[in-house]
Amino acid sequence: MSDIISTITAVLLLVFLGQMLWRRQFVPFLFWDGLSKICYWILFPCLLFDLVSTLRLDAPFLVPFGLTILVGSTVAVIFGLLSGWFLNTSGSTTSSLVQGCLRYNAFLMLAFVQGAFGLAALEIGAMSVAILVPIANIVSVLVIFLLREDDNDVDLVRAIFTELTRNPLIGAILVGGLVNTLGVLVPSFIKETTVLLGKASLPMLLLCVGASIRVAGLKANKMALLLTVLSKLLILPLVMMITGIFFGLEKEVLLVLVVLATAPTAASSYTLAHQLGGDAPIMAEIITVQTLVSAFAIPCWVLVMSTLL
Repeated sequence: MSDIISTITAVLLLVFLGQMLWRRQFVPFLFWDGLSKICYWILFPCLLFDLVSTLRLDAPFLVPFGLTILVGSTVAVIFGLLSGWFLNTSGSTTSSLVQGCLRYNAFLMLAFVQGAFGLAALEIGAMSVAILVPIANIVSVLVIFLLREDDNDVDLVRAIFTELTRNPLIGAILVGGLVNTLGVLVPSFIKETTVLLGKASLPMLLLCVGASIRVAGLKANKMALLLTVLSKLLILPLVMMITGIFFGLEKEVLLVLVVLATAPTAASSYTLAHQLGGDAPIMAEIITVQTLVSAFAIPCWVLVMSTLL
């Protein structure tokens, strides 16, 4: 438990440092946009490639692990849609609620499991990214287009294909998976380069997460924020835990799944909502509130899991 507390503290300190650097204007505001792009397009894909290219694809828990994620994702989508219906919100707002329930910040999740549970848990976390990133992107685009209010003639298939092909995380997962499956021997200098860049990804991304938090000016529907927080704080972790236990998953795998379910929604959800016609303002507020709440929710759930299992 001391390792978990140390990891939580370290993650929160990096996020806090990013917020302080942004508030104090230690560097120009444009710096954070540039650093975020470097992390998203270069550093984090290198980490994923390195992890996925060396994963054990014959792990016995892989099928029940994937099924547990699919069950959790289905519940997340249903809960988001029901939240929009309950609040009688517009289609664009409902699509943002679905994104807030379904998507997660892989950076925070991997940073936590790496420090708290070690390399084996980091590899399990990479598996979850490989499974959920394509699902989350496809479902998010579908929901936004199906619920948007305008009648513009939009090629849905092209929109989904565009979103998938321009996502560097999916590209890194596919390339890493091919290298792993085909047994391609990666030159040592390329391997070392991706390892070095991957190691830089998580601390840099945590600083960016801190710099992106905007506590002041939260104006969204408080009930909408409450429901999306409830999904991360209670609904999804509980579903993941019960489903994982039903499928007989081991404690270490269950811990990673619960951290995954409790992680806040991805920052890229805002970009997707803004570009495709979702409710971008409420999406930004959901990201901020969930990021703050997850700092307390993740350790609480880990403590519960460690006590029960």
